[in-house]
Amino acid sequence: MELVDPQLGSELNKEEAIRMIKVALLCINPSPALRPTMSTVVSMLEGKTIVDKVTIDTSIYGDELRFSALKDHFEQLQRAPTSTSEAESLLHSSNMTYVGSSSTSGQDLYPVNLDSQ
Repeated sequence: MELVDPQLGSELNKEEAIRMIKVALLCINPSPALRPTMSTVVSMLEGKTIVDKVTIDTSIYGDELRFSALKDHFEQLQRAPTSTSEAESLLHSSNMTYVGSSSTSGQDLYPVNLDSQ
């Protein structure tokens, strides 16, 4: 599973990618009461609201090893170098399956039409 579309190339904005990942992690909180509202999500993605620190109880997920791998990868992203090419390389460096994901990729599910805009 890729975290960032490789077609972004040099247009990759590391801060936006990290913000998106943080918001996504907030949205998958097992407790619905702790998930942000949709308006808050939109505001966070637009950069108008500060994204809360991501804290998730790993015992709820049952598979702490996979969660740990995701957490480690996310922390590595936050410590990543500031150059776009290095950040892009880091975002694509992992080929592991993450919590809640499967080995089926989006390419397996939907045909890709490169001519569409």
